[in-house]
Amino acid sequence: MPETIDKISRALLPVAIKGDDDRIRRDGQRRAAVLMPLVQRDKWQVILTQRPETMPSHPGQISFPGGKIEAGESARDAVLRETHEEIGLQSEHIDLIGRLPSFDAVSNYRVTPYVGVVDPIAQIIPDPGEVADVFEIPLSFLMNPDNHVPRDVFFDGREHRLYDMPYDEPDGVHRNLWGMTAMMIYRVYQRTFSHET
Repeated sequence: MPETIDKISRALLPVAIKGDDDRIRRDGQRRAAVLMPLVQRDKWQVILTQRPETMPSHPGQISFPGGKIEAGESARDAVLRETHEEIGLQSEHIDLIGRLPSFDAVSNYRVTPYVGVVDPIAQIIPDPGEVADVFEIPLSFLMNPDNHVPRDVFFDGREHRLYDMPYDEPDGVHRNLWGMTAMMIYRVYQRTFSHET
């Protein structure tokens, strides 16, 4: 395993087949799982999706593949199923290298985030009903704290520090990562590289 990916893997929690919830959920809270997919091209890239503008929730938002955990399903199984449904990646092309602690999203979901390495020869086939675009951003850009723009927001009765991660692609397309997606990326950075700066 390449050094950078090995370092990330060692900083994450192990992938459990069952029991991927870290603590008791609030009454009525639903469960979801998402995947931060990494792929090696000329350099390591992070695969992201953009939701269609027609989606009833979070239209146009940049996100990772993932979604609701169905009854009787583990978080691990759900993240692999949702990734296949959204961007066509088969589970045999994804090596889950670890996960972050589950967290509560403002949408009343308890979210379990995974990090996985994708086989570079794997074919990505987005579902147009759920995904308007699939694109990649260099992992080195997202792990650079100079690219984390702090923003303070007030919810759930207190102030929270969030981060935006604006990125301009070489062809001029502007992307702005924010919300839960940016928070996941920041938490990977925090666990893996923050002590080096």
